[in-house]
Amino acid sequence: MPSIRGLTLTARISKAIAGILKDHQNFWEQFNRIIIYYDNGQIELTKILTSVFNTLYSHVEFRKVKPVDYKLFQAADLICTIELLAEKAESNSFSRSEQEFFCSVRDFKKNYLKPLLKKHL
Repeated sequence: MPSIRGLTLTARISKAIAGILKDHQNFWEQFNRIIIYYDNGQIELTKILTSVFNTLYSHVEFRKVKPVDYKLFQAADLICTIELLAEKAESNSFSRSEQEFFCSVRDFKKNYLKPLLKKHL
């Protein structure tokens, strides 16, 4: 059974996602159907996404994706990972293995984050 802390976090994440979707309501309404590709990597996130999207929209379809089959999914996963690492770099909370892999926060920013940020729209 989920803890009170877990339920509170789930509720906060659900509300945040729903808020963002509502803020961009016009964007989502222009589509005949919304297809969400997800690898079901995190059970709680799968539940949150399913409930939020299905509550807000009637034309949602979820498809399980195998990252190896979808280059766009792999690219999105890489971008999200680098952005998460950027947040960790800002708070000086790189793990030991991240420090070892990137050598330093400076090297991470120079060799990974900076090239990614150049591609931002």
